[in-house]
Amino acid sequence: MKRYISTLCTILACAILVTSCLKDDDSSNTQYYNETAIVTFKLATVNRYVHTTSSTGADSVYKVTLSDPVVFTIDQTQRKIYNTDSLNSDVDLNHVLATVSSKNSGTVVINYPDAEGNDSLLYYNSTDSIDFEKLRDLRVYAQDGSAYRSYQVTINIHQAKTGVLLWEQKSAEDMPVDTQKSMWEQMAETAGMKQLIGYGTTEGYAFANDGILMVSKDNGETWTADNLDEDAAWLPTSNFAFTSWPFAANDSTDYQLLVGSNDNQIEGCVVWRKIAEYSKRSLPSKWVLVPIEDHNHYYLPKMENLNLVYFNGQVLAIGNDKKIYVSRDQGITWKTNSKYILPDELGTSNVTATTDKDGYLWLVGKDTGEVWRGLIIE
Repeated sequence: MKRYISTLCTILACAILVTSCLKDDDSSNTQYYNETAIVTFKLATVNRYVHTTSSTGADSVYKVTLSDPVVFTIDQTQRKIYNTDSLNSDVDLNHVLATVSSKNSGTVVINYPDAEGNDSLLYYNSTDSIDFEKLRDLRVYAQDGSAYRSYQVTINIHQAKTGVLLWEQKSAEDMPVDTQKSMWEQMAETAGMKQLIGYGTTEGYAFANDGILMVSKDNGETWTADNLDEDAAWLPTSNFAFTSWPFAANDSTDYQLLVGSNDNQIEGCVVWRKIAEYSKRSLPSKWVLVPIEDHNHYYLPKMENLNLVYFNGQVLAIGNDKKIYVSRDQGITWKTNSKYILPDELGTSNVTATTDKDGYLWLVGKDTGEVWRGLIIE
């Protein structure tokens, strides 16, 4: 803001006086309004500074520019302007471009406190940024200079930090109950399976007593050996984990991962994936082994108490090293970053991890019984 208003009313009055002195035959038809109000208010541009982790593990910050990110309410009775849908906590409210319009072409003015705490008025300009942390009020003056309206502007932001995993401790009674898992476990046991691996939308998987990977497509009534593209000797033999989620690229399709330890692979976990289609005309699918390439240094380490979950659009692996490994490429690479961190107060490394339909990540300490619920606010 570059143009200060020393005495706004005086300027308006002078403008009216000059106009009345013009020797224009039509000057008597000029009408000035004594009523005005702010009728629209939008954030044209606001910047968000997002913290992230680079491929080398270094923290970095990048800027995201948001255009008209939320809808504002104008309460003409109480003369308040506010947003009900909060912005991210990492937005910059000191340099915001706003779009403001008024009734009857009223003059919009920004009021900042000066060094002594007195009003300091600036003409509003849509190309100049506004410091909403400093703003005292937003005013609109009538054309005839007889009055003005003052509006308190509140830009609500999330009080919780955004872009990182937030944890709160809960009780065992708060834990979601997975009745479908219980059903699959019972059916696998009844069928004589050694251990249930997991389940997707239509298929369940289990290891038979001889180590063969079995599949059931009828809710556990019957089990058959599933298709593999590599030798079954490369299947995980211990500390395995499984997750399944809807495959966005195709309807009626699940993307599934099975990971775990195998003595044939020394460096890290073996990773198998399967794209399971379940539409009427789908072709049979198979499990594919994902090899660790020589140039890939971001493999999933072997660990005990391994869990695999699909959370916030990414695959997370959690084990006994108290780290969260994130895969953004469906199991090929696994990295830790500052966005996904276990709670500092977690009293065990032996946990069970799961998610629920409301988008929460849950941890249960197997030996401590503690329960934690995690959420990311983007």
